[in-house]
Amino acid sequence: MTLSLCIIYDDVFLRHNTDPYHPERPQRLMEITKELRERNVLTKVKVERAVKASIDDVVRVHDESYVKYVEKAITSGKRYLDPDTQVSKESFEVALYAAGSTMLGCRKVLEEGHDLCFVLERPPGHHAGKAGAALGAPTLGFCIFNNVAIAAKLLIDKYGLRRVAIFDFDCHHGNGTQEIFYDDKSVLYISTHQDGRTAYPGTGFINEVGEGEGEGYNINVPLPPFTGDDVYEEVLTRIVERVLREYKPEVLLLSAGFDAHKDDPLTSMGLSLNSYLKIAEMVERLIESGVTRKAVFVLEGGYGPGLSRGVYDIIAYFTGLPLIEEDKTISTDKVKRDGLKVIEEVYERVLKPYWGVEAC
Repeated sequence: MTLSLCIIYDDVFLRHNTDPYHPERPQRLMEITKELRERNVLTKVKVERAVKASIDDVVRVHDESYVKYVEKAITSGKRYLDPDTQVSKESFEVALYAAGSTMLGCRKVLEEGHDLCFVLERPPGHHAGKAGAALGAPTLGFCIFNNVAIAAKLLIDKYGLRRVAIFDFDCHHGNGTQEIFYDDKSVLYISTHQDGRTAYPGTGFINEVGEGEGEGYNINVPLPPFTGDDVYEEVLTRIVERVLREYKPEVLLLSAGFDAHKDDPLTSMGLSLNSYLKIAEMVERLIESGVTRKAVFVLEGGYGPGLSRGVYDIIAYFTGLPLIEEDKTISTDKVKRDGLKVIEEVYERVLKPYWGVEAC
């Protein structure tokens, strides 16, 4: 089975003009497109232009007062929404394009025959909650609107889907996405991230399982710093894929952050490109076995060389292009013990009581 993939990218995303020293700067996308161009991806994969979301689209997940605050702050010339989140005069419009392009990715897979779409947009979104910074986080963490959450609501409200899954593999916990869907069983949220005791935003612990109708549909896997590919593969196999097979999402959305890579300057994880290839392999298995119909990757973080190479390797995997290879990383004995302990705790506290999944 050959899977069809499209890319959504537009130079409009470069107009969210943060300073050259800011981690979330236009050069992130420039490095990705350079990698894709030099490795001949853009001659093989169709690239779609960005489209703009409406305010009505955004207020599906965000309070109207928050949206108006952001618009007013940016149009009045503010340079920062908070100490982390820098903006420029066009950032509000660019954020609407980021949200709209993620929605376009959903339309491409549901209406135009593509199996997968990779949305290369910025600013990122998974830290933005209903009214801004979520779950007590000190800042928005470079985010403005929650692109993947807006896409999930589109799938539910417009397309009538009843089971949407979001797998968030950014190194930082997606506190905004968790907050938005915490009581909603129509969206399963799974996040693998660096333990919140050692990384922003300080959330995403195992006991955060959802509430009300959403209880059991929020699954956090907080991993110890310096976790390597060996432990992460266990997480994908024993937790992520098994729960997705139980849930059977009609569409799988992936918050695609590449800052858990070993060379990222903002984090302390130890993954190589091999872990991103394992994610791609998992997505392929889920689609080919009929567990899910479609998948949309939505760019989140990544601030080092793992960003452009990780994006390329995932796209290359699905398009048959040569892969960038790295040696597999192995966790130290202590990190491996701690990581496997996290897996067992997720089993005992989440998978077993809510999903009937036994440890293996």
